[in-house]
Amino acid sequence: MSTTLHWNTVLMELGRRDHSPGYGGGAQTGPTRASRAMAMTHLAIYNAVASVVQPSAVYKGVKNDIAVPLPTKGSPLSHVIDGAAHAMLTYLYPRQAKYIDYSLSTPSTSDGFKEGALIAASIIEARMKDGSDAPNPPARPSDVQGAYAKHRTDPFEPGQPELGKAWGNVVRFCAEQAVTIDPYPGHGEASLLSNQKYKDDYLEVLEKGSLRSATRTPDETAIGLYWGYDGAAHLGVPPRLYNEIAREIIAGLADKNRLPSTTEGFELEVARVLAALNCAMADAGIDAWQAKYDNDLWRPVVGIRSEGTGDPFWAPLGAPQTNRPGVGPRTPPFPAYPSGHATFGAASFQVLARWLGSEITVQQVLDEENSVLDIADQHFSFVSDELDGVAVDADGSVRQRLPRSYKSFARAVFENSISRVFLGVHWRFDGIPRQASENVGGVPMGLKIGNQAHDFFLGLKSEQAKS
Repeated sequence: MSTTLHWNTVLMELGRRDHSPGYGGGAQTGPTRASRAMAMTHLAIYNAVASVVQPSAVYKGVKNDIAVPLPTKGSPLSHVIDGAAHAMLTYLYPRQAKYIDYSLSTPSTSDGFKEGALIAASIIEARMKDGSDAPNPPARPSDVQGAYAKHRTDPFEPGQPELGKAWGNVVRFCAEQAVTIDPYPGHGEASLLSNQKYKDDYLEVLEKGSLRSATRTPDETAIGLYWGYDGAAHLGVPPRLYNEIAREIIAGLADKNRLPSTTEGFELEVARVLAALNCAMADAGIDAWQAKYDNDLWRPVVGIRSEGTGDPFWAPLGAPQTNRPGVGPRTPPFPAYPSGHATFGAASFQVLARWLGSEITVQQVLDEENSVLDIADQHFSFVSDELDGVAVDADGSVRQRLPRSYKSFARAVFENSISRVFLGVHWRFDGIPRQASENVGGVPMGLKIGNQAHDFFLGLKSEQAKS
């Protein structure tokens, strides 16, 4: 295994343990904080590789304000990567230091290791005051007079914090300019149900997302669970899932001899795409959470129970309470619009698509509801940790192992977005619009963020390095 992929595996295990009891976790929990940690780790790894293989292409921040120390000539590449990854992960996950040390093969006395640690330190210093240390405010009550259409805490879990309320102020990774979307359908109207677009999506989740839905198919339930990763024990959060899929795709390309054959070339290619992917997701978390609290829209469990024509006892299937037997439906502790899942997923798959020479459009994603796009380079199969034959459902049963296969990244983006409707935790427009011309939801936002990351790492940066 390459040194870059080794440390990605370690990082994903740390993310899993960080959300699980018994590991001393809790350092980088939640989708936003975890995505920042993953981006910082892969920036340290990327700069370690680039500093040895292509110094002109090192990451210097969106304001070109990071001074990256270069290793001395002759320092083994693996030593420099090890030093950078070890230093960054020890900083981010201090309570799991023993596992990080165990994952190390390079002596800490090596000059290359020490040089890698300095590279990580330059990233750490640059992110010290990036706005990520703002505390979460206390929960808003479940029933607030005069708060029509506004986010409220989940009635099935009173006391939820407003997770990431200030996260939109965190410094971005790939471009200073944030990606924005339009307000949700019906925004500002006295009755949301008078807006036909809102009403259509309301009726859809009312039926398809209900805990006791009579029309949700087994496959739709499987789609809802497959893309979950809602901070569950032994799973972690969505950015971990997208990294796992990216690694599967990288492995497939390597098997087909589609990646550079030299060690240095392979490490640079993989380090660059994983840095782009994880920085895209970090920016997706920043932009999506800014939009979430700007729009401050209620979740289906509150909206459906609150509307005069709704069901005051309605319950969603809920974000998967994997490995928590006996725990009932839950909805994530932040506003609905846009969907973080949809934004993270679209950003990551766009990076992968651009890396392989194509681009995902909103129209392609929408078309996947009724047709199948077949792009040979984008075929992949993957077993989600939610449906791996080991994960335990809320009713105490072990879920069946259900691999899923995809013929295009657009299909994966569609399923990832619509999965949240089948769980009853999002409106469809939180993820995707009904028409491609509408700048609504996490998918349009995420695709644009993915393009930014591609241009920053895989496009503009690589072109500059060649000149």
